[in-house]
Amino acid sequence: MTALALALTGCKPRTRIDLHYLPGFVPGSQNIFRPVKIAVPPTTGDFGSGDSSVGTIYAADGAPQTPLVVADAARAFNNGLIKGLADAGLAPVALDSNPGDGKPPEGSDFILTSDLEQLEVNKRFGTNQTVHGQYFSMRAVVRVKFELKNRDGAVLYSGEISGIENEPPNPVGAEVFLPLETEPAESLSVALSRAVGQLMLQPGFRDALPMRSVEAAPTSTPQSPGASHTP
Repeated sequence: MTALALALTGCKPRTRIDLHYLPGFVPGSQNIFRPVKIAVPPTTGDFGSGDSSVGTIYAADGAPQTPLVVADAARAFNNGLIKGLADAGLAPVALDSNPGDGKPPEGSDFILTSDLEQLEVNKRFGTNQTVHGQYFSMRAVVRVKFELKNRDGAVLYSGEISGIENEPPNPVGAEVFLPLETEPAESLSVALSRAVGQLMLQPGFRDALPMRSVEAAPTSTPQSPGASHTP
């Protein structure tokens, strides 16, 4: 978009979001599996290797203000997934491509594929002013389809998981909460971490993989900045 077009539309140049996985964000998802090798091919989905549009910041009048993009979104998610699997106690092995037969390569016990279906965050400013600044709401969603197979190529687990982050948090009774995340990059990273962490809690996924004994699994402690959130 040219400078003239930006001036006419009132829309600022796009902002690139850097995604990152938050270790230990989802309680109960850390150090729960034995360190079996699990092959992880590149994440698929309708996202190119360049910048992908993932949302917009809207002004108080509803006009689009700043487009938001993520560079190589599928790879960014895949990096987070590998960190999350390691965080859960597994030994992920990153692959350059998905094996033609869909089975784990030699040396791996399982293979986990992921298809990124939605990666989106929108921030909307309101007209009200508070002591903390201009009111806004923000919603981030990361939706992924996972499939886990064993050495024989049999599907052990298949499911779709959505990580969602709403700001400000929903009221509880008469209590209203202030936003915990103010930046779209952090909100979308929270949603990504929820999508990955919740995979470790799925009964079918847990049943398919060898678990650590209760004594060997340390208690998971959420880390900043996610410590104040409830997944």
